[in-house]
Amino acid sequence: MKKVVTYIFAFTVLTNVSFAQNEFDVLRYSTLDHHGDARFNAMGGSFGALGANLSALSINPGGLGVYKSSDFSFTPSFHYNYSESNTDGNSVTDGKLNLHFSNIGLAGNFAGNGDWKSVNIAIGYNRLSNYNTSISIKSNTSNSLLNAYTSELSANGGTYEEDIPGLFPFSSNLAYQTYLVNPLINGGVEYDHVFQNSKNIKQSTRYETRGGSGEMYFALGSNYSDKLYIGALIGIPTVRYVYDRDYKEVADPSDTLTEFNSFSVHDFVKTTGAGVNLKLGMIYKLADWFRIGTAFHTPTVYSLSDQWSTTVTSEDKSGEVLSEVSPLGNFEYFVTTPYRFVGSAAFIVGKHGVINGDYEVVDYSTARIKEDNAFGSADFSNENQNVRDNFRLTHNVRVGTEWRLDPFRLRAGYRFQGDPLNNNFNVDNSSSTYSFGIGLKQEDYYFDMSYALKLRKAESAIVGEQNDFASVNLKDHYISMTLGFRF
Repeated sequence: MKKVVTYIFAFTVLTNVSFAQNEFDVLRYSTLDHHGDARFNAMGGSFGALGANLSALSINPGGLGVYKSSDFSFTPSFHYNYSESNTDGNSVTDGKLNLHFSNIGLAGNFAGNGDWKSVNIAIGYNRLSNYNTSISIKSNTSNSLLNAYTSELSANGGTYEEDIPGLFPFSSNLAYQTYLVNPLINGGVEYDHVFQNSKNIKQSTRYETRGGSGEMYFALGSNYSDKLYIGALIGIPTVRYVYDRDYKEVADPSDTLTEFNSFSVHDFVKTTGAGVNLKLGMIYKLADWFRIGTAFHTPTVYSLSDQWSTTVTSEDKSGEVLSEVSPLGNFEYFVTTPYRFVGSAAFIVGKHGVINGDYEVVDYSTARIKEDNAFGSADFSNENQNVRDNFRLTHNVRVGTEWRLDPFRLRAGYRFQGDPLNNNFNVDNSSSTYSFGIGLKQEDYYFDMSYALKLRKAESAIVGEQNDFASVNLKDHYISMTLGFRF
């Protein structure tokens, strides 16, 4: 169970000896943070009953009907991930900085007819998730990763040497070709490895992930009698996810039982693709001081493509270096994410300020994965059953407020992401995000800034097959700046 939790938070999609699409790919693309313009980010993404915000359309498209003028905005953002790992008395920090656009959009306001006060259309892009993470781990072991390769070769009665390249091109063959794994002298089909009797091996592990997901959208909204605001949005989310893992073992300088100094394993995975979804929403003004909102998001159906490879490098004590690279693996598949329900309420404190709360329900157990080929041989029945058994319905909460000190605005917010895994796991997989920001609003333009801090904990794999893990604290710092124009 502990191993399963690890892969979610290290953003891995593979074990140390094989690559496979699995239920954690499903979870990665089903988990959304919802980033956008600086006002939206400062208020914790809590806009479900307020509307008139381009980023909020990805949560409740009914907010498009609230617009009384046209709007254009764009938002460059800085994301810095900080990590601190702890294992075997070693505390190691790491970090990664990323610059991207978290929002760009245009809303057009057009006069309506009769009680239909206006008809609005919008087109834009909002950032959904960031995958930029860097984690470094230093540890010691007397149980080398090479044990996983010899176990693989010895399974099912053993493996003949001539069969290794064809049977294990991404794993044991790489260690075999670099002389890390070798047949026993008796000439049979059993194997040992160069660190078989070594103790106090120094390990170093570094995970780096890059990319993110974002949503292009086309939306239509309307205002009925300044009471009811409705909207619909077609979303076209895109995904780019790159995973690099560097793992290294170095023999103790006093180790005379091996002729090798060290070896390293580099794993690489790249996932790209796009999907489609539909979102429906509404906001109703019960009174001038109180509004409610609701929205429904259909599942997103993604068409994804994976490429992956592994490189193993060995170095003996004479300084000779050998390296072997696997073939480039390719696979195409579909991921269907869960549906979402959002309920919202907003209090309007005259012209002084607003307070909004969003409550979101996501049933992760309804997500699915399948091969992108009706005649393919891949069977994801076990992975989909694991989704049903181990993922659950969860709850996300967003709260935000804004106060006017003309021409300035002061904002703050909080987000809670619920744990998508059921009680079989003894790790808290939830996260909390704290945010604040300021803004300057004039008649025809506005400028906003925000800062958000996301806190979460994880256990990241060193050698997952051997139940070897490190505790990791993760902090995501997010700074956004928005320039917008109303006309």
